Amino acid sequence: MMPSASRINISVLIAVILGALVLFYVGWKRTAIDTDIVSSLPHDDPVLDSAMHIFRNHPMQDQITIDVGIDRDDTDLLVACGLDLSARLENSGLFKSVGMTDIQEQLPRLVDQVVNRLPELFTAAMLEKDVAPLLTPESVDAAIGGWQERLLQMDAIGQAAYIARDPLSLKDSLLARLLFLAPSQKARVYKGQLISADGRHLLVTAVPTGSATDTAFARRLSAALEKIDASLGQAFSGRGIQVTLTPVGAFRAALDNEVIIRRDVQNAILFATLGIAVLLLIAFPRPLIGLFSLLPALVGTMTAFFVWSLFHDAISIMVLGFGGAIISITVDHGIAYLLFLDRPEKAYGKQASREIWAIGLLATLTTVGAFAALTVSRFDIFRQLGQFAAMGIAFSFLFVHLIFPRIFPSLPASRPRRLPLPKLADRLFSMGTKGLVAAVLFAAGMAVFARPGFNADVGAMNTVSQESLAAEKHLMSVWGNIFSKVFLLTEADTLADLQRKNDRLLAGLESDPDADLLDQAFLPSMLFPGPERRAANLAAWKAFWTPDRRDNLVRTLNQAGTRYGFADGAFAPFIATLEHPETALPASHDGTIPRSLFALVGISADAGSNVYRQFTSLALPTGYSGERFFARYANTATIFDPALFSRQLGELMVSTFTRLIAIIAPVVVILLLIFFADLKLTLIALAPVAFAMLATLGTLTLMGRRLDIPSLMLAIIILGMGIDYSLFLVRAYQRYGKADHPGFTLIRSAVVMTSASTLVGFGVLALAHHTLLQSAGITSLLGIGYSALGAFLILPPLLRRHVERQPSPLPSSAGIQARVCRRYRSMEPYVRFFARFKMRLDPMFGQLDGVIDFPSTPQTLLDIGSGFGVPACWLAETFPTARVYGIEPDPNRVRVANRALGGDGTVIPGLAPSLPDAPSHADGAFMLDMMHFLSPEDLQLLLQRLHGALGAHGRLIIRNVMTPTRRFPWHWWIDRLKSRLVGPRTFFRSNEAIQAMINQCGFDVQTVRQSDAHGELVWFGCRKAPEGDGDQ
Repeated sequence: MMPSASRINISVLIAVILGALVLFYVGWKRTAIDTDIVSSLPHDDPVLDSAMHIFRNHPMQDQITIDVGIDRDDTDLLVACGLDLSARLENSGLFKSVGMTDIQEQLPRLVDQVVNRLPELFTAAMLEKDVAPLLTPESVDAAIGGWQERLLQMDAIGQAAYIARDPLSLKDSLLARLLFLAPSQKARVYKGQLISADGRHLLVTAVPTGSATDTAFARRLSAALEKIDASLGQAFSGRGIQVTLTPVGAFRAALDNEVIIRRDVQNAILFATLGIAVLLLIAFPRPLIGLFSLLPALVGTMTAFFVWSLFHDAISIMVLGFGGAIISITVDHGIAYLLFLDRPEKAYGKQASREIWAIGLLATLTTVGAFAALTVSRFDIFRQLGQFAAMGIAFSFLFVHLIFPRIFPSLPASRPRRLPLPKLADRLFSMGTKGLVAAVLFAAGMAVFARPGFNADVGAMNTVSQESLAAEKHLMSVWGNIFSKVFLLTEADTLADLQRKNDRLLAGLESDPDADLLDQAFLPSMLFPGPERRAANLAAWKAFWTPDRRDNLVRTLNQAGTRYGFADGAFAPFIATLEHPETALPASHDGTIPRSLFALVGISADAGSNVYRQFTSLALPTGYSGERFFARYANTATIFDPALFSRQLGELMVSTFTRLIAIIAPVVVILLLIFFADLKLTLIALAPVAFAMLATLGTLTLMGRRLDIPSLMLAIIILGMGIDYSLFLVRAYQRYGKADHPGFTLIRSAVVMTSASTLVGFGVLALAHHTLLQSAGITSLLGIGYSALGAFLILPPLLRRHVERQPSPLPSSAGIQARVCRRYRSMEPYVRFFARFKMRLDPMFGQLDGVIDFPSTPQTLLDIGSGFGVPACWLAETFPTARVYGIEPDPNRVRVANRALGGDGTVIPGLAPSLPDAPSHADGAFMLDMMHFLSPEDLQLLLQRLHGALGAHGRLIIRNVMTPTRRFPWHWWIDRLKSRLVGPRTFFRSNEAIQAMINQCGFDVQTVRQSDAHGELVWFGCRKAPEGDGDQ
């Protein structure tokens, strides 16, 4: 049933909704959605930063690789398919270059460069290792004989020039290293195409005209490739040939990530909202009222998004994906507020707000603080999530207390309706000692498995479809894993600087203690050394070719040439390089790498920034650690070592997890100690947290799941959010004292409801297809579920023992101050400290004995304006046989005073001049520090009523606040300002005016004395005048 419209401030509701929508729209227009998950890795770690720099700039970032497969062993047919595919790709207009055409065209030019500059390309070590073995008569004979055989074949056209300049094929040892630039070493080149080892697959690479990570362009690429696949298959199917194309590239990951994440985000927000809405419908006496619980969460999230847009240009789509969970997190205060408002009796919004504020403030502070702690994380995505979530939760909490009371100033009584939620909450809370024992045993069992492992696989940060995953596995099975090597990047603003950097890198690799380091690597300096390296190589060449070695080789060459039919002087150009290498070198060449050869030697030029980049790769020898390699060469080149990257990321995840716990745990403990001011109660509140941490880590281990990047939020989930359930229950126990209190019943229902709503939100994420969202959902689901379970199993017996159990009475020798404070032992810290400092600092309690003059032991006492009941408890302790009846306008203070008095009295809500109901005439009445709040009319009426309520020998004890005479009465000024701003109005009177009114109402003033050193507090000890003596 929906309350009548007059009970809801419709204008405020509409204004709030429209305002939130406007803020969200403005934020949406101002903020870009960032889908690059890898960019969230820390940039202050050199290993990770180097890897990300290579990710961003490697040509393979945009390059598309297509595996072409046929169903038969026919290499020429496979080449024909590859050429047809290349033509179709070029005709699509979406690619800048396709295949190896450019490389094939430039390869002869590169060979010429190498052959003409042999004296500049060999180091002393290379001459001894690679050239010296070729100088034996057997090797020379085999080389010349090989040339003769090749000259007789058709493909030897154009090779004759190389015989004269390089009869020993010295160039081959240099050019062979170009193979290490190929996408795979499990291949061979046939007719200009890269063919797999089994001869059934051909590799075609293509560079698109746009960024492959641009999802709009990626869609065009995907559509074009599907069209080409269909047309190519149709073209060859008529000949009975089955052609299979398997394209792989960043475009697939970008497209899959966007599609999967957007679908998961939409589903998370939609189903989380629907699930929570269903829960709300079955939890409230008036179901539609429950739906308004979503309003603070939605408005808080929208407002947080707007504020975010004021300071940031973009937000990670992962943070928005967490938005559905944020809604479920921040809905708890709205639920609790409306549960207090939707009651069988008329309820008021401000009173509901006060109840929730008292109980929920600490929970909000711990949650906001925990998420705010993420801002110290080195992961950018965590910093974003921390700021966004902290703002959303804080705005939601403020909305509940500032806006909700204006939308719902009051609600009429609801109709009776049987609801399962309170019964479920009561049943969960009544497990008793059995539940505690079960929780302890379960936690002990989980502790055996609670050994967190960490998953540092960066590939898990991007989720691809099953089709993309299958394509990647197929490519890897055919062509090998290209990411098993170490990648190196050198870059410079000029080509000359790049050559110098490459020279330094190559020199470092050559001088490395591990001689095998260069066995599978290529650097341009091997073919295009800089000036210093060219000079050093030339000197080494001269030193290597001693006269004896040169004469022996010339003699052996001539003999072999004669034997195989070569003309005299056929090798004269090569012999000239041995005798006079400087004159044999091309005079016009300065060693600069021709731009036309960039693609062939692995160099790229960034047109936008005029930066030259050289990419290469190598395989670390067995036993050569990635840490050692990075430390030795990181100053020369940017390095990506997949194995080192994973180890470093894993160590970072461990340190981040430890750091978050080290920050959040002390903050939470300190907050609890401040708010509880009770070490034992703090430990009780933390017990479910320890249970949830052990149970979650143990369950993840049993599930075979290691902690990945989203799982690092486990500390936030449990310490920041899961502890909320404990705090709600502990604070409720402090506030209401007993588990069967109606307010406590509502809090239990709210905890069940909020935990269920949060589980719905995270449960939806756990079903997501994207790995990160799914991991965040599973971890959060377990953490929140175990936190709620621990709160309901562990806390009830512990709290019942700590709070409800009446402490043994203190002996009279302990002192009245200790006995009064003991009555407040299990209450909220503010109340406990108020009572303690009131007893210790207020001179009232040391002076009351001198003001009170009862003719006999009192049995009934009245306390007007009881406050928190400290004076009433003093009276109960001083006069054990008396019963105190008080009245107090503040409901919260009435609650506290009644708990403190226990069976020694009763305080009712009300405002003087009303009186508390007493069963008989009172022996005494007390008006302590409250008379200045009464108007003259109310004061006179109160005194008259007290005269009637007191017995024949009744006493009236008044302490009144007087107008100060000090020069700087700061406290008085503050109270006056507060009175003017929020009320109530004050009425200060002189001693004479007070005594006159007291006498007029039938009392005799027996004692007037000063209570403080400044005369601002004055005692009036009065007795009821005998009949006929007073002026009635």
